[in-house]
Amino acid sequence: MLDNIKKDDRGPNDLEKRIEDLMRISLSHQNLNADLRKEVLFWKKKCEHFEYMYNQLKKEKEDLDKKGRSMLNEFRNKGDV
Repeated sequence: MLDNIKKDDRGPNDLEKRIEDLMRISLSHQNLNADLRKEVLFWKKKCEHFEYMYNQLKKEKEDLDKKGRSMLNEFRNKGDV
């Protein structure tokens, strides 16, 4: 019975109001999606930067390790160590 009353109470502008509400919701979702895409791009770039830094530090560590080992081997061959 209440359903019939609600349906009967609807006016000619209800559909237009609903469309406006849905358009407003759609626009807010689009804006949110754009913001999220920007944030994802920011974090991807930041990740790439830190990955590059990690690889550089790893390479420097390996180089220093090789130099240290070669110096130690050199001293061992001379009999200093």
